Amino acid sequence: MKKLVLNGALILTISGFVCKALGAFYRIPLSNLLGVEGIGVYQMIFAFYSLAVVVCGGVIPTSMALTISKMRALQSGNIKIVFWKYFFISVSFGVLFLLLFIFFAPIISSLQGNQLATLGYRYVGFAVLFSSLIAPIRGLFQGYENMTPTAISQIIEQFFKLLFGLLFIYLFKNRGVQIIVAGAILGVVISEFLSFLYLYIKLKLFNKKIIIYNNKNINFANNFGKIFVYVLIIPFVTLIDSFLVVNLLNINFSPSISTQLFGLQSGMVNSLINFPVIFSLALSTSLLPSLSYYNAKKNQDKAKEKISDCLNFIWLFILPCILAFYVLAPLILGFAYRNLNGSMFNISVNLLRLSSFQMLFVALLQITASVLQAKGKTSLLIFNLLVCSVIKISLTAIFVSTEFFNIFGLALSNLVFYFLSCMWNLIYLVKEYKLKINLKKIILPLFLILLTYFICEIVDNLNVNLMIKLSLFSFFGLIIYIIPIFYFKLIIFNKNKVKND
Repeated sequence: MKKLVLNGALILTISGFVCKALGAFYRIPLSNLLGVEGIGVYQMIFAFYSLAVVVCGGVIPTSMALTISKMRALQSGNIKIVFWKYFFISVSFGVLFLLLFIFFAPIISSLQGNQLATLGYRYVGFAVLFSSLIAPIRGLFQGYENMTPTAISQIIEQFFKLLFGLLFIYLFKNRGVQIIVAGAILGVVISEFLSFLYLYIKLKLFNKKIIIYNNKNINFANNFGKIFVYVLIIPFVTLIDSFLVVNLLNINFSPSISTQLFGLQSGMVNSLINFPVIFSLALSTSLLPSLSYYNAKKNQDKAKEKISDCLNFIWLFILPCILAFYVLAPLILGFAYRNLNGSMFNISVNLLRLSSFQMLFVALLQITASVLQAKGKTSLLIFNLLVCSVIKISLTAIFVSTEFFNIFGLALSNLVFYFLSCMWNLIYLVKEYKLKINLKKIILPLFLILLTYFICEIVDNLNVNLMIKLSLFSFFGLIIYIIPIFYFKLIIFNKNKVKND
């Protein structure tokens, strides 16, 4: 069977945009109903929830995709045994975190600086449990380069989180921040459960198609352990932020203002800048099993070709996204979060403009991390992230505690963290794969996007209505950036296919 290498990325990208659209539709009424403080509490819970999901199952799909794709390439091993080993590990952690959140919720929320998160923590433990059931099933399908079950299950999660989350928020809207946030979390629990039901049915139907080559399995323990540590680092750093930032802001602001500022950056701004990097996340998820397959087949030329193509796509795609978020920041935030007051709105605009550059570095980190994992260089990846994490946490502690930087210190430390992380990975990949740096593909798009920016600034100062401005933005973006990209052949659609055994 033959597939285009980017088919999986396309499926996950489409589902990602659908999920983000549903998420944005959910976030707007959620933010307006909870207010900035409520979003801050919600994000405090989700920082720990995200870490728990990673511990329970975040590494499972990645590690399983690597192991199973290698088994298929070498036609060796019992894939069913591998599945059940991963399943046991994932569910064991899920039960552990469920008990942790139920019994220690008051202590966790108190340490974060706001006890309004207590009830939400007790509910979110059940979401972690269902997530731990979902992860190994997704990993099995991804090992076969079948991204459709993962994509559909993600859409199910987002749709029912929106449906039940808004329903519970409406039912509990007059019962205080703690109850409303807990209602939103309960919607997450139900959505995870329904996603698991879908994947369980798909697994039952697919079970008979799994080929057992022999009883000799590839040792996945070392691979799993390293990937586990890597995937854990960023959520752990985010969790540290949730404990650190509000308490540091309390030095110069009241607890309410501190929680609001944290909510602006971690909830509102981050949810917006995460939207464009869906493509890079989908591309890196799809790229991982493909590169693992090529490496097992000793086909380094194909691997090198796909790495270059992916990096080129990311560069060309993210640059206009940065431009759009920077120029249109007031419009985007005004449309998404109508209840922001004057001072909070101005702060959020500047936060979004600063954080927009983070999108490029996050995207590059995602791609380079997948390449290093497929190459078996996870230890190097871990070392890079650990060093950058220490730098990031130190900068956060220094900047956020000052009245001058305050919440902008968090945005700045995030920017430094992702920049250093992706640059170190890129330097290694250029040497390892002997990648040729095509200055034309780097400098020309950058020149075009800067030229587009200056034109957009001129348009922005024109005394015309909003619709005319948006039309002019689109027109000049098409003429100055998109058409030259194709004219100078900076994008070449490769029709080569991957043969899967």
